[in-house]
Formats: sequence, C-alpha cells, structure tokens
Amino acid sequence: MNASPNTTLQLTRVINAPHGRVYAVWTDAALAKQWWGPEGTTTHELITDAQVGGTFHWVFSTTDEDEETTTEGVYREVQPGEKLVLTWVGTQDISPDAPESLVTVKFHEKDDATTELRLTHENLPSEQSRDNHAEGWNSNLDKLEQLFPKTK
Repeated sequence: MNASPNTTLQLTRVINAPHGRVYAVWTDAALAKQWWGPEGTTTHELITDAQVGGTFHWVFSTTDEDEETTTEGVYREVQPGEKLVLTWVGTQDISPDAPESLVTVKFHEKDDATTELRLTHENLPSEQSRDNHAEGWNSNLDKLEQLFPKTK
C-alpha cells in the first residue's frame, strides 16, 4: 500500500509502563475499555480479537450526538508484545471511493519501566480525515497515558 504522506498520521508517545503491560491494554478488551475512545465519547461495545484475521469492532457515541458510530477492522499482523497491524474503517469514512486505512502500533521497550509507542495511521481518505483522526488518536493516547501515571 503506497500511502500519501498527506493522508498518513504518525504519533509517538512514551508510556510509563513495561511494553508487555502497554500491549495488554491494547489487546484485552476489558482493559482497553478502561481508556479506549477520545474524550467526549462513550464506548458501547469493544471487541479486540488480536490474532491474524481477528476482528476489531468499536461502537461508540459522542456527547454531541445520540447516534452510534462503528469502527471496524481486521488484524493483519500480530507480534505479541511488539506490533499490531489492523485495517480501520469507520462509518464516517465509508464511501464508494474511500480507501481502506491501516493502523500500525509498535511497542518498543525503552527500559524496564517505559515503552515507546509508535502509531501510524495511513491511507486515510483525506487530509481532513487525517486531522480528525489525529485529534482522536491524541486524545485516546492521553487517556492511555493516564492509566500509568509517572512516579517521582
């Protein structure tokens, strides 16, 4: 897939937890429900069947709208503790000419207590979609970081 740099989003965060714990909160739906979804969203359903061919399914609503939105995907690559690659299609992105976007999350152990998380979301339908997803992903990752507060 040759993604345009104008429709590719890349984010990096350092999370205050070992990479195995950070990976777990991405792949265990019960743990993911503790942080998944940007501020202002309510998660109604979350499935994270993190195996090749497994499904990702998220149903949510925002405080602005009562209507539920669904985002779905299929895991294409799963390297436990290291990497997740999944397709990503939201009901807001669906149109006959919308490309399938791809999310890659890499977990790099910096030391025994911190993990560098690199998220790439590529092949988004437009620059506006990229910007909207950047806002959502950043809010999502802010909530993830709050699960593992920094100690002094």
